[in-house]
Amino acid sequence: MTVWSYVFDATTDLPNGFVLEADEMLFAYLLDADEAKPISIDSYSVGNPNLMPITSVGYSTTITPPGYDGGLREDPYLFGYSGPAQATIFTYTGNFSDPFSTLDPEEWSLVWYVAEAPTWDFGPATASGAGIGVNEIVPVPIIPAPGALALLGLAGFAGTRRRRA
Repeated sequence: MTVWSYVFDATTDLPNGFVLEADEMLFAYLLDADEAKPISIDSYSVGNPNLMPITSVGYSTTITPPGYDGGLREDPYLFGYSGPAQATIFTYTGNFSDPFSTLDPEEWSLVWYVAEAPTWDFGPATASGAGIGVNEIVPVPIIPAPGALALLGLAGFAGTRRRRA
């Protein structure tokens, strides 16, 4: 599976329907199942190793990326944030009324979550199917290192001093 990832904050041009507060970031992942592999994806999880607050989780049915067939979109059956697992989890199995609810090789899915975070870095993600898990590195919310926070604070203080002079 190929994962295309996108990170937005309140200062960027947001996809239609999204509104962020100044301290929030939108993390979106376009999951593109590999047509060459006969394995369907059962679940996709994105780690939150810093335990940043996740304010909302979902999937998009209104955005079809250019070049993608809207009829081949598969939405997760269950989704949410799991504190014990420290991950946002999107599950494609379990819909017994639709036995084809997994993310099959020719399908795609657009999932997202909003985190209260000042910045992002790369972190863990896992796609699972047929008992096989594949780990990836994707954008995740983080807290800057203490030294970086101190530098940001000094920069803000210096900026304030210059404006008063």
